[in-house]
Amino acid sequence: MATGAALFIRLADYREAGGLDSRFFAHMEEIDLCWRLRSRGKKLVCIPQSVVYHVGGATLKKENPRKTFLNFRNNLLMLYKNLPDKELEHVLFVRGILDRVAAFVFYLKKDRENARAVMQARREFEDIRYSFAASRIENMMKSTDEIIPERTHFSILVKYYLLGKKHFSQLELF
Repeated sequence: MATGAALFIRLADYREAGGLDSRFFAHMEEIDLCWRLRSRGKKLVCIPQSVVYHVGGATLKKENPRKTFLNFRNNLLMLYKNLPDKELEHVLFVRGILDRVAAFVFYLKKDRENARAVMQARREFEDIRYSFAASRIENMMKSTDEIIPERTHFSILVKYYLLGKKHFSQLELF
């Protein structure tokens, strides 16, 4: 998926896919858009020779609990909107476990604000997920590619924390 820090997209494709979902506010909205584009048969291209200057974390600093909340909530919403039916229940179950582990780790580090943010994100996701049902149905109906080759079918967290794969090049994506 492309990053929103430097994303160029044809206006017609942007409009057809519904653009950035403003309900996300910040964090994950460009990944959601790219997922919709890719599942509808559009190609995404990265130009590694590009040079972009981006002020990272200008919206919210890394340690801000609001950023933690938005990242966890919006990632859950993105999964709900875009995962095929046959994967959704399993992935959300695994995410429930991983999110609780993340909250526990924050708690062990005496970062109770971020621990609470993770659990608050899960609660809000459960409260609002069905308000995204129409978007989910539209995405499933317009999807032409059920299998997106670039999408991983493993947990990057497991590879990072349990298998010690600390660099992207070690992930063996394909």
